[in-house]
Amino acid sequence: MSNEVFAKKIVELSGVNKQDTVLEIGAGAGTLTVALAETGATIYAIEIDERLKPILEERLLTFPNVHLIFSDFLALDLSFLPSGYKCVSNIPYYITAPILKRLIFTPFSALFIMMQKEVGERLLEEPGSSNRGFLTVVLQTVANIEKILMVPKSAFVPNPEVDSVVLKITRKEPFPFVDSSQLESFWRFVSDSFSQKRKTIYNNLKAITKDTKVLELVIKEANIPSNARPEQLSEEQFLMLWKAWSKFTNEKQR
Repeated sequence: MSNEVFAKKIVELSGVNKQDTVLEIGAGAGTLTVALAETGATIYAIEIDERLKPILEERLLTFPNVHLIFSDFLALDLSFLPSGYKCVSNIPYYITAPILKRLIFTPFSALFIMMQKEVGERLLEEPGSSNRGFLTVVLQTVANIEKILMVPKSAFVPNPEVDSVVLKITRKEPFPFVDSSQLESFWRFVSDSFSQKRKTIYNNLKAITKDTKVLELVIKEANIPSNARPEQLSEEQFLMLWKAWSKFTNEKQR
């Protein structure tokens, strides 16, 4: 980020304080990192580009609460993050989905993520919208999502080609999955369900199992219209569908 005003605004909206542990993905030149550091929170700032090391170390010299980690976030062991940590980041737009996937498998309390406006708005889409995709469904299943700030492209130097949006993504409690393997199973299931958006949910699932009797049991158990398209279903309906799918496919495997 290159605009200190927006960096301070994002930190203010995140409500970060000195009791918090905060993850920042993509520290860049450190504008947001400094704004976060000034709260007194424990900051883990991740940056892949080691050429930025001298700049970041100089800017953060007076902040012992900041831990700089030069690494690819997608390959980093995140076990150091405590339960209830926050993430405040301006993420690289081209890897938004892989970053969000990694984050929802960690014990976060809230994520404050700046992303491309169109991508962010797609994550807010309600059932029935043609812009609703599998990532929208998974995120809305595990978290409450709200748009908290618009950031125009003019806020950056040099100006990017797109406007940005900051989303607040708050973990749902109770969390709907007991462990990461369940969440991984749900992720794959929803992804498969959206493999061909123009097809019905029935036909998408039929591509995974050839056993139409099992599929009909799943659809009936979840009380889902078999002619519904995936984007028409709510996250609650997908959760019921996945539970029924797990139940009947597991029974079949035994």
